[in-house]
Amino acid sequence: MKPLRIVSWNILHGGGSRCDQILATLEKYQPDIVTLQEFRHGRSKPVLIEGLRSLGLDAICAPETSNARENSVIVATSLAMRAESFPSVSSPARAIEACIEITAGVELNLIAVHFPQKKAQVPLFDRLLALPSEWRDENSILIGDFNCGIPFEDSETQTFYATHLFQQLLSCGWSDAWRQRNPKAREYTWVSAGKGNGFRYDHALVSDELNQRVLEVKYDHSVREQKISDHSLLLIDIHL
Repeated sequence: MKPLRIVSWNILHGGGSRCDQILATLEKYQPDIVTLQEFRHGRSKPVLIEGLRSLGLDAICAPETSNARENSVIVATSLAMRAESFPSVSSPARAIEACIEITAGVELNLIAVHFPQKKAQVPLFDRLLALPSEWRDENSILIGDFNCGIPFEDSETQTFYATHLFQQLLSCGWSDAWRQRNPKAREYTWVSAGKGNGFRYDHALVSDELNQRVLEVKYDHSVREQKISDHSLLLIDIHL
């Protein structure tokens, strides 16, 4: 059985000609599950949705927003999925909770996130910290753009607002899949245009059960360097 492949990517709105580049990148990776952050319900939405369906990712959850310029999250998969907004005080469109059927009797719990900035991060972190402990005993993953990390491990400066809450997720049993496999490495998924400081904002936090099944987790920085988006793409292969 081939590995389950998940791609997570902040697509910086994904409008205009970049929509074709985003879809071409996804086609290259042939994912089973895609989470896209900074998705917007604007003019490019029908093109992107139709493109995902053409790739076989026809189970789609894309919560509506109050206006077309609001950043949100989309989850698309070729598998059977039950999904809905994972609400927080800041914005329900910032996170999606999905239960995805991998094979008969095997399910994946997934929460795709796009954290806002600074104090607005706290309600979503609190909701994740309040998840039932059973999640960490099952095949579960928290994935997306956390806009957070650990200073000088995941950044070149000390500028994260909610590091203590990110670390609480790790201390209560979630594992940073990439960091566990690259303990000394420094890779950055977003680089500030002004000072050129790098930050690893994009993470896959996995339960112990799922961590044992991870085959590979890596970043594709070329999509950021080619300016398809301002974020690198995160890819994770899992044996289920």
